[in-house]
Amino acid sequence: MENLKLILTRAAFAMGGLAGVTAMTAAPAAYAQSEAAPSIREIEVIVEGGYRPRRIVIREGEKVRLRFIRRDHGPCTREVVFPGLGIRRELPTHQPVVIELPALKAGEYELRCGMNMVRGELIVEK
Repeated sequence: MENLKLILTRAAFAMGGLAGVTAMTAAPAAYAQSEAAPSIREIEVIVEGGYRPRRIVIREGEKVRLRFIRRDHGPCTREVVFPGLGIRRELPTHQPVVIELPALKAGEYELRCGMNMVRGELIVEK
């Protein structure tokens, strides 16, 4: 019985040791992949009587995903428009709508409702 325990302990140690070696050799490749893939920042925008936040500040060239959640039921905020970027999207009530922005140069970009009554701004800093 002691011999069986010793054999099982050694086998477990050997398997654990091999798993550790595999994890250590795989880690640098996984790390390199995460370094190569740029992260995308997601910003939630609540649409309810206006845009919250009304002013969105990002960095030049930053990859950004805007996630709009419309809580209004009126027709004014039914869509969001970025005139300077050529983007127009419908915003169904209580359904998240994601807009991935291209890498932008420094400047100010307007966002507004389809009726041009509710407005916000996207500020891109250097």
